[in-house]
Amino acid sequence: MAYILSIATHCPDYRFEQKAIAESMIKGLGLSSEQAESLNTLYSNSEIDTRHSVIQNFDTLYKNPTSKQRNEIYKEEAPKLAVKVAQKALNSWGGNLNEITHVISISCTGMMAPGIEYHLIKQLELRPTVGRIGINFMGCFAAFNGISVAKALAKENPKNRILLVCTELCSLNGQMDLSSNSFLANALFADGAAACIIGGEPSENYLWQIIERSSNIIPNSDQEMTWDVGNNGYFMKLSSKVPVFVKNHIATFTQSLVQNNCSLEECLWAIHPGGKSIIKAIEKACNLLPSQSVCSWEVLKNYGNMSSATFLFVLQHSLTMQKKWTLGIGLGPGLSIEGVLLRSKDASH
Repeated sequence: MAYILSIATHCPDYRFEQKAIAESMIKGLGLSSEQAESLNTLYSNSEIDTRHSVIQNFDTLYKNPTSKQRNEIYKEEAPKLAVKVAQKALNSWGGNLNEITHVISISCTGMMAPGIEYHLIKQLELRPTVGRIGINFMGCFAAFNGISVAKALAKENPKNRILLVCTELCSLNGQMDLSSNSFLANALFADGAAACIIGGEPSENYLWQIIERSSNIIPNSDQEMTWDVGNNGYFMKLSSKVPVFVKNHIATFTQSLVQNNCSLEECLWAIHPGGKSIIKAIEKACNLLPSQSVCSWEVLKNYGNMSSATFLFVLQHSLTMQKKWTLGIGLGPGLSIEGVLLRSKDASH
């Protein structure tokens, strides 16, 4: 089997109140009173209180920088954030750095070669023979894909120890047009990084055993969530139909994921908080109790949507709940649902 041996999260230093971001947007975009009212309503109803960014002053975004200009900041800041969170995960794990056999870097908010995984190996002074894997441009569910790769490597050799790092600087891709789609994306996304160590049969303590992994592409939904490269950063399209698609498919998907291991009622649900409407759609379709999805709401409230890193934030928060079974759910471009079933080593119930 494969196990998650440690987990860590980290955010940039700059933390903003959601209300302050809205005020900055209204001023920076020169919105009319009607547009300002619409934007304030969107931000106040987002269920987000605070978000983090590598950008200290959003004035730079209002000048609509090019993709190259945005990516230069990414190349400077993303490796720094990745190294900090990786060091946290390694310290929490407590193993020998020479035992790390692979590094997986996950990101969709910038591009660089050599990738973040290379910089992690170099700056953490890992062995030069460590395997490098980059999972790029897969969006919010990419952590699940990283877990799948790490699980396969752990099962290939129980002695393998894989460092998985998600690094997302979503704020660099804020769009300054006045479309409702850009308003929504600007209200949700934020910056953050998360990391975990995954390995085979552990001689040390572990947090979770990875029991099952599953994926499902929802038919006729490929244009409902997209992430495209433009001349001025990346453009997110998030259709209002996404919660409907999710609601129609999530119950069947999750039941097939848990199989005979446990019941859905026994699980703590670590839902990637893509937005409040997505969490609510899953809660309603699967008849969840408030206590089952509380971690997702807390992460959304305090951090917003940090793309691929967000699921690991929710997973780390779930440690406080001490539940035996954790059901992880993520959504991303496709439209696809990703899931993972985890069994805790130390749980009171």
